[in-house]
Amino acid sequence: MRASSRISDDLSQAARALVRHPGFSLFAALVLSLGIGMTTALFSLTYGVLLKPLPFPQQDRLVVAWKGDFKDPGYIGELSAPEFRDWQSHSHAFEKLAAMPTTVYGYSVALTGFGDPLQLERGTVTADFFSLLGVQPALGRTFAPSDDNPSAAPVVVLHYSLWKNRFHSDASLVGKAIALSGKAYTVIGVMPSDFDFPAGAELWTPLGLNESAWDNRTATFLQVVGRLNPGVSLEQAKTELTAMMALVRSQHPEISDNLQFPVLGAISDYIFGDSKPAIFLLWGASLLLLVIACANITSLLLARAIVREKEVALRVALGATSGNLLRQFLAEGLILALGSAVGGCLLARALLAVTIRIAPVGIPRLDSVELNVFSFLFACAISVGIAFTFGLAPALLIMKRDLRDLLNEGTSRIAVSRRGTFLRKLLIVAEVAVTMLLLVCAGAAVHGFHNLQQIPLGFTPRNVLTAHIPLANLDSTRRKAFFIELLDRLRSHGEVRAAGAVLLRPLEGTVGWDSEYQARGQNAYDVKRNPISNFEVVTPGYFTAIGTPLLAGRDFTPHDNDASASVMIVSQSLAQERFGSVSEAIGKQIKMGDPTEEGKWCTVIGVVADAQYRQIGTVRHDIFLPFLQTNVPLRYVVIRTKTNPESFVSVLRQELRSIDKNQPVSKVRTMEQLVAGAKAGPRLSILLLSVFAGFAAFLAALGVYGLVSDSILQRRREIGIRMALGAQSRNVLVFIARGEMSSVFLGECIGLALSLAAFQAYGHFLYRAPGVDFLSMSITLFLLSSVTLAACLFPALRATQARLRDLLVD
Repeated sequence: MRASSRISDDLSQAARALVRHPGFSLFAALVLSLGIGMTTALFSLTYGVLLKPLPFPQQDRLVVAWKGDFKDPGYIGELSAPEFRDWQSHSHAFEKLAAMPTTVYGYSVALTGFGDPLQLERGTVTADFFSLLGVQPALGRTFAPSDDNPSAAPVVVLHYSLWKNRFHSDASLVGKAIALSGKAYTVIGVMPSDFDFPAGAELWTPLGLNESAWDNRTATFLQVVGRLNPGVSLEQAKTELTAMMALVRSQHPEISDNLQFPVLGAISDYIFGDSKPAIFLLWGASLLLLVIACANITSLLLARAIVREKEVALRVALGATSGNLLRQFLAEGLILALGSAVGGCLLARALLAVTIRIAPVGIPRLDSVELNVFSFLFACAISVGIAFTFGLAPALLIMKRDLRDLLNEGTSRIAVSRRGTFLRKLLIVAEVAVTMLLLVCAGAAVHGFHNLQQIPLGFTPRNVLTAHIPLANLDSTRRKAFFIELLDRLRSHGEVRAAGAVLLRPLEGTVGWDSEYQARGQNAYDVKRNPISNFEVVTPGYFTAIGTPLLAGRDFTPHDNDASASVMIVSQSLAQERFGSVSEAIGKQIKMGDPTEEGKWCTVIGVVADAQYRQIGTVRHDIFLPFLQTNVPLRYVVIRTKTNPESFVSVLRQELRSIDKNQPVSKVRTMEQLVAGAKAGPRLSILLLSVFAGFAAFLAALGVYGLVSDSILQRRREIGIRMALGAQSRNVLVFIARGEMSSVFLGECIGLALSLAAFQAYGHFLYRAPGVDFLSMSITLFLLSSVTLAACLFPALRATQARLRDLLVD
């Protein structure tokens, strides 16, 4: 017989066998579709965001570097221009180095002349930036060394989406000038559609530092992007930079900090940040769910295979070979798996669409995620693996039985082989262990997120509207006058309770303005051990507008200007750690910046509550200066309204246009939206993890129920004999439950051990969960035991309530 004909016959017989048992086939397909669908959806997300190559040639050689600090593990230290030049001139580990500010925010420009004014975030980079990354523009060219000079004609490279949406894909724009914050820039290029680095940049201009910046070692605002030389590892580069920083310290002891060290990371880690471990965690959870689904179906197939022993024996007696039987079982598994793969892909597409819709803003490349050929191949690979598992396991179980035994046993009196019993118990243990792991992790994540929710924000987000107003084309004097007029206009509206302005609003990002500080009486050694402070500039009324309580002293007033004594307000944690108490801090003096330089001493006039400025769960020492005593530009207005703050947006735009019609306003958000956005990532991960854990528990309960039901079906005669000899139903129930729950208990013990190991390795990803979350373990143990006990007792109870005659005549 031709091979194609044999395959056709095997598939035809397999299809008929599955159709003869529609309940089993439909249940198996649904369970597998669920497992394949969830796993494929998470694989598509993982591939699209993390695994798909970045648009950089040889990306494994690209690194991002900055400085760390031993006294503050969360510190991101920036480099000064001279430090970057030191690295650039003396490093042999790197083929090329480029620099850019740590964030694009604060370097925005206002585009005018093309419709309404539009604020654009700008990446300012050195000339080697694009050539180092190895990316060619879609149109025009990138920067030449001659462009990176303060005296050079201003040029700009556009992001593809900006060129497409704002300039309508006009190829003739290259070579023409556009107005950015009142200054003419010549468009020299447009980047490809998949280029988005640094994230958020809508256009790029040369850094263009002047000579004074190249000589100033105290102005730190840069991070480094480098391409390693072939064969050079990250550790080798770090060792070289560590030695270089030690050399610089010896040459400039007056400004260098011996507690700082170089920090290098792969560019992929820099781009994906916190989303990387969270996505891998969810994908791992989906794989565990697939394992449970496969164990479930395998157990049912094993049970079904034992029932089919008579059928197999007859086929062997009629001349069927082991190869015929094996092909038959493999064909059944293949049809079941491929059908489930189709359903799984449809489910994955729907799950992926929902996940993308509810995912928080900020996950890189999320908008390009789709079910592609890799996702399809992944689903097919899973299906083929499942088909072989489903085909081999029951086939091997039956084919090891003796033919005479099979022919002599009645279908209803088939004895469960020791191998079958062992495999079924092993499957129960595996299902329960994996389910226990998922449920404990989900419970710990929920517990940790609850802890995160209880942390005081330090401000009251309800009824607060915020907006970004950069005023990039105004000098310091005009900016101050602008904000004074704008805030006066806003406060004049009856629906406004308070209004103020600030350098960076809370939860705007993990990177802000950092500053050293020195309290009066501290020496240089003490200063180096002070935590790096979060530096803010605010107007009078800001704390009332944002809802941060004043704990001692007074707020800023319009009289805190250049003509008056220098003052500041500090946060509660700084006051308590540095001065012993909130009240003791009033009247003390603090100097900002490098302690070795001349600077003005500021008197502490107030202490406010700690606030979550960088991210929820992180409190830093906050220092606030009055905006009239510094030239640091304000960026955000904060308005507390009596009613829904979103209804005040039109009023804000109207007042802004009445002062200057060319000033854009952007990033209009309520504080409740910002808080929700900061919690969106953990919330989504916990939701998906909980869904996986819930389905895992459901599938585990089904699996235990199915296995126990099958076991009781095979032992009905034994149960009947026990009851005929006087055994009470209660005793029989206890006997059955004790035998089956032993496997459940073993699975729970293994699951607890896996959970402890998971906490040790990955507990820091579970959103402030305790190091070992015994509460989640206890609750999970109780719930899983209850569910599996019910799954054991229900079929046992049904068997003990059957008529004795039916049990004995079986």
